[in-house]
Amino acid sequence: MAKTTRKDVLGDSPNMDGNFNVDGNVDGIERRTQEIGRDLWSHLKRRSPSVFERRWWLDHILEWAMHDESVKIQMFRFVDVLPMLRSSSSVTHHLQEYFDEVRNHLPYAVRLGLDVAQPDSLLGKALALNARTNAGKMAARFIAGTKPEEVLKTVTRLRKNGLAFTLDLLGEQVISETEAAAYQASYLSLLSNLAPRVEEWLEDAVLDRDENNFVPRCNVSLKLSALTSHFNPMAPEQTSAKVRAKLRELFRLARKLDAFINIDMEHTAYKDLILQIFQETCLEEEFRDWPHVGIVVQAYLIDAEADLLRLRDWVQSRGTPISVRLVKGAYWDYETITAEYRGWPCPVFREKWQSDQNFEKLTTLLFENRQWLRPAIASHNLRSLSHAMAVAERLQVPQAAWEIQMLHGMAEETQQLLSERGHRVRIYTPFGEMLPGMSYLVRRLLENTSNESFLRSAYEPGADIGLLLRKPNP
Repeated sequence: MAKTTRKDVLGDSPNMDGNFNVDGNVDGIERRTQEIGRDLWSHLKRRSPSVFERRWWLDHILEWAMHDESVKIQMFRFVDVLPMLRSSSSVTHHLQEYFDEVRNHLPYAVRLGLDVAQPDSLLGKALALNARTNAGKMAARFIAGTKPEEVLKTVTRLRKNGLAFTLDLLGEQVISETEAAAYQASYLSLLSNLAPRVEEWLEDAVLDRDENNFVPRCNVSLKLSALTSHFNPMAPEQTSAKVRAKLRELFRLARKLDAFINIDMEHTAYKDLILQIFQETCLEEEFRDWPHVGIVVQAYLIDAEADLLRLRDWVQSRGTPISVRLVKGAYWDYETITAEYRGWPCPVFREKWQSDQNFEKLTTLLFENRQWLRPAIASHNLRSLSHAMAVAERLQVPQAAWEIQMLHGMAEETQQLLSERGHRVRIYTPFGEMLPGMSYLVRRLLENTSNESFLRSAYEPGADIGLLLRKPNP
């Protein structure tokens, strides 16, 4: 089959500045992006949580922290270390130690409490309990639960709100084969127990059907590096054999239960091996015609476009489509620091606008090749989502042919609005124990409050929609 090119789809050639001169041009897409974005914004502004909702208070804690970088850093340091603090006195001691550095930035009542509370006193114990309780509430906003029934309750609530889900078991690093086996066993158990339960739900035409076929209700996301304690890019064949032995069992069960498995992407050193293992497993005879698999592409990587084009060519050769979750990327700090320390070329774009621009480029590429790479556009950024909708309109891609993915606990008004407008919105929903969950929570909070984040900008009083929707340029 001949490859689809941008010229084939849009029917014209770009001029020297990259803009198309006919009605289906890039300038037309930009105008439509602005129209869609402003329309969404006008409805979102009327959808803020009530003061009587717990989320209102959590939002205002975040809003207060994000306006003071020094307080934010200390708060996240404390949240990260909290699960390892076993006694009330150690919690109080760390609170005092961390926040003493920024005491002049704290409200008077907070300063007073920290000053008078002795670690072993009744007040100190109350302070520690309050800190644990509030951290737990914050974690519960982003994490579905620790027990199977809690997870089922969370995904059932999402379903009632018109949202689909993908479940991800929390855990940062596997350091033994025992842990790797437990990771696999957790997913086997999750699939075995959850898939039959969600099949009892009444059918939802938006969530359960794409333009041609059914969409699995039970959807999970997993990390290949967690299937072995020796995920070694320097030994790709040995690593692939170990991982595929476990991944094969997961694929086999998911196929039997009509579930979906998505492979998460990790840091750059693992990327090529993750792609290799994914492709090798999907080419095995029993999985070659199975379409309910997907993988992540990270737009902040300089070589993301090349990876996406290679995936397209491979899928055409395989003969069965896959899904691609397009994200900005979650390891920017790690990638830049590692590259600088080792004297390597930096694999990620240095500026946020470059990642945003590449995200839009790859969004278009996915829509152009949707018969092979089913698009899952993962973003909370209003500009990115509006652009995706504009491109889909221009290329006449039906709403059912692609989906939007967002994180559990973030931009919930946006999730609901897009669902009400007929989009299939899937929520990336982590679950698991609190200790590994805290590392995840800190990453999400940092993302939520980063200086250039859309979510932070949207909190600013009198936020300028023109700035929020501006085209990513230097």
